[in-house]
Amino acid sequence: MTAVVTLTPAPVLDRTYLVDSFAEGKVNRSYELHEYMSGKGLNVARTLHLARVTVAGILPIGREDEHLLFRTPYPHILRIVPIAGRVRVNTTVVDRGGRTTNINQTAIPMSAADWSRVCDLALEQVEETDADWLVVSGVHPQEAGNGEHLDMTRLFEAIRARGTRVALDTSGPPLERWVNSGLVNLIKPNADELANLVGHNLHTVGDALEAGRELNGRGIEIALVSLGVDGALAITDDAAHWGRAVATEVVNTTGAGDATLAGFLAHSIVAGTGGDGVPADLTLPDALGYACSWGALAVSLPTTLISSFDAAPVPTVSAPELDRPLREPTHLIG
Repeated sequence: MTAVVTLTPAPVLDRTYLVDSFAEGKVNRSYELHEYMSGKGLNVARTLHLARVTVAGILPIGREDEHLLFRTPYPHILRIVPIAGRVRVNTTVVDRGGRTTNINQTAIPMSAADWSRVCDLALEQVEETDADWLVVSGVHPQEAGNGEHLDMTRLFEAIRARGTRVALDTSGPPLERWVNSGLVNLIKPNADELANLVGHNLHTVGDALEAGRELNGRGIEIALVSLGVDGALAITDDAAHWGRAVATEVVNTTGAGDATLAGFLAHSIVAGTGGDGVPADLTLPDALGYACSWGALAVSLPTTLISSFDAAPVPTVSAPELDRPLREPTHLIG
């Protein structure tokens, strides 16, 4: 198996405005505008395609907005499910100092019938490509009519039953639910999300490692933890590695986590797996190194679209420095 299928439950039309400076509550002039279809799973799919990994990206798209796909890079990797409604719009303002301001529209509710068709297509694509991974990434919409987040149980059970692993990158109640479900192999929380999952703030790299191991104990095989300026951790039951890469400059942080996940998945596939289906310990440092390198490359770009890996910085991977303080403090919700 050498393929990945991504599912973006709530894709977006991304509008990114580049400005010299941004003044809150004032009129701001943009010197450049980028507009394209996006969403976390779609970002992962495009980056994997650039790396020559076989990939299919599942997108539920409002019937009135299917024309937007003609302006999307690599449309041939997309598998579309037309659904009722319009696509949501996210607006990003990036100033020359690297400060990013995001205004993200709430995910539009989806009917149970439309969601069932999305799940059917995802399973079909996993079977057709004999995929290593199903990546479910981004916001989980609510089901129209009941206000509950879309139920992934049928999809995850079917995917796991055929031997494909599930990677999840989301936040809030859906992340909390599926971390404890026994149906997810890999999660990619940032430091705040990890802190909220374990119920306490994280102050050191060692704290983050202990929190990741707690998630291993709940059934998560790999915790790929983004620590911002402090790099990332790859944590399994019996291995832990700490990776860092320095960006040439910080232009736009949006999409860095998606590039990180793509780097890890692409190179865990290339490197091979252990007999139990989890990437072998010797491959974890390599996969984490690429994850950090691609994440650092992403923040140096004005948009989430990576067109080349040539400028990706060289990463360093080592044993975690347990006592090293985190430079970005975590924040619990509520």
